[in-house]
Amino acid sequence: MKKCTTLRQALALFLVFGLLACESNPPHPASAAPGKAELQFADLQGFDRDLAGSLSSPLPKVDVAFYDRVVPSALPERLQNWMASVEAGGGTVTVVPPPSSVTPKNPMLIISAISTLWSASKMAKEYAAKALFGPAHAYDAQIILKQDDKGDSLVDRVVFVKRKK
Repeated sequence: MKKCTTLRQALALFLVFGLLACESNPPHPASAAPGKAELQFADLQGFDRDLAGSLSSPLPKVDVAFYDRVVPSALPERLQNWMASVEAGGGTVTVVPPPSSVTPKNPMLIISAISTLWSASKMAKEYAAKALFGPAHAYDAQIILKQDDKGDSLVDRVVFVKRKK
């Protein structure tokens, strides 16, 4: 009888220590990256994680610069998804022309960029509804243009600015 009681006590202690060893808070998903105020655009899923992490952080603005030449009329689809998410959250997307006293070589390029943004495809809008793009709902976006040495307009950077509550 005493042996049975000792076995029960040992089993109870094992159970208690086993429960104490359980983690009470599950680990955070690896998908959220720490926030950075400046990012470089790369058309990869890692960029989405980095931007989501930055927009989830308490940063007032996040700048996205480009490695390559990007014309406003050919904004990468990955960024169009983020722009669609900004608009889905009630934000605005604006195109800021290059600061210059000279008229761009092709002013229709800027108009084309604006129409490209507002005619985002159905897929981009559906994609923007995904949880990853949710942090963009609290931001406005500015597409800042620059002129190259030939006078062509290029996307210099995209700036996400946190909206006032």
